[in-house]
Amino acid sequence: MIYGGGHQQGFRSGTLNVPGIPGLGEACRWRQLEMEHDESVIATLRNQLQNLLQAAIPNLLVNGDLNNRLSGNLHISIPDIPNSAIIARVRHQLAISTGAACSSGVVAPSHVLQAMNLAENIIEGALRIGIGKFTTRQEIEKTSSLIISVVNKIHSISTVVGFPAL
Repeated sequence: MIYGGGHQQGFRSGTLNVPGIPGLGEACRWRQLEMEHDESVIATLRNQLQNLLQAAIPNLLVNGDLNNRLSGNLHISIPDIPNSAIIARVRHQLAISTGAACSSGVVAPSHVLQAMNLAENIIEGALRIGIGKFTTRQEIEKTSSLIISVVNKIHSISTVVGFPAL
């Protein structure tokens, strides 16, 4: 990865970052002490967002195993509303995506959602929302209000125009 010198018996060039090695270990130790509490708080926020969205968007689906999932990940589908229509309307206010970060830039439908045998309209309506350690309850409420507002606008436009959701 780093060429030249041949230090560390040819493993890498340069001297190892001696103060950084125990520093990283100490940072990991501190993180481990906080992690269980943080994950519980994050899961509570995720569930709050999920409940707010489900209460206002009756056909909203939560994708995946509800009993075994990452605390900071809410993966939903809003059938018959393309995720691109929602993303286009919220991209400047929310960090929201249509799938995993490792698939960013990929236009094809998610191979994971296809393997779950989800219907095409559910896959097309899939959104992934991340919640983190520094996410606040106010941000969860603002996020839910914004998504609900956008979904309602898309429904009203499609009703007036007489076409499926845009």
